[in-house]
Amino acid sequence: MANMVNLVGPVDSGQVRSQSGTLSYRSKHLSDHLKNADGDQFYLVPYNPGGHWVLIIVRPAKETVNYMDSLPNRFVDADMKNIVNT
Repeated sequence: MANMVNLVGPVDSGQVRSQSGTLSYRSKHLSDHLKNADGDQFYLVPYNPGGHWVLIIVRPAKETVNYMDSLPNRFVDADMKNIVNT
């Protein structure tokens, strides 16, 4: 239980939003966080594709990404998909 706080790594949403610069800049910011992942750690990346917030959960050790959107029938935001893929 004491180590649970180290399992979650937050990512500054201001650094990955579309107004924060080029795709490569935003990808590098996310990559820098993921490089420092320790074991089973995961990262919470809040992101606003326009109009509402979504949550991206990245688990580097498992190489998984979950895109959590509370609105039904929505597609994964292409901009965020490019950031994560890069």
